[in-house]
Amino acid sequence: MARAKRTDRTEARRRYRVEQGIADPADAAIGPNVIAGSAKDGAAATPTGARPSIVASFRGAARPLDLRGDLRALPVIIRERGFLISVAVAVVATAVFVVATNELGASLDFSLPEPLKDKTMPAATSISYLAVSLFVAPPPAAGGFLIGFFAKRGSWLSGLIFGVVAAACYSWMIVSPAGRLLAGQNPTSPFIVQAWVAGPIGAALFASAAAWYRRFLDLANPNRGQRRPTRQAQARGGQKRR
Repeated sequence: MARAKRTDRTEARRRYRVEQGIADPADAAIGPNVIAGSAKDGAAATPTGARPSIVASFRGAARPLDLRGDLRALPVIIRERGFLISVAVAVVATAVFVVATNELGASLDFSLPEPLKDKTMPAATSISYLAVSLFVAPPPAAGGFLIGFFAKRGSWLSGLIFGVVAAACYSWMIVSPAGRLLAGQNPTSPFIVQAWVAGPIGAALFASAAAWYRRFLDLANPNRGQRRPTRQAQARGGQKRR
């Protein structure tokens, strides 16, 4: 009976070490199959592999273009959190900027040396202009990076679609009276063309670069997404050992 109790305690300690990811030199003599089988609920313990080199991580982060697969996954891609947030920020920031700045833009007299002299800039204009610069003005870099970091696949496609939305927002802003604050007396056509050319392409490139960088970080640091055991789990493990 005493020997059976010692065996049960040893097995309980081994299960705790497997659950918490704690290495034990004695486990090497038992064999990986026995250790994996002793994990909770029959789940195999995943050993921590050696960290790959920077060059290997750099190459492994690249993904070949899967055009058909990305197009089939379009309904899922456009529901990604990064895409929805970027589109919402672009649309809301543009609407706020136009509504808050239309009156000021219509009152500007560009025949004067300083058209903005004695003019009061609304607070909403200043705040929304910052968001417009990051998520709407071509190329919308911030939106592209946000999409790339959250995209599970097809980052280039979601970035391209977001770029089209940003180009439409920028065109609406430029042709409105508020756009005079940005374009002045210059024709609006070059601004619109630039938005529709640089916007979608730039957003797609920024989203692809951000997705590649996130994969590179995951490969260069395999333990990056793992959680450390909580104090409650450590306490429960200590009680099991006793």
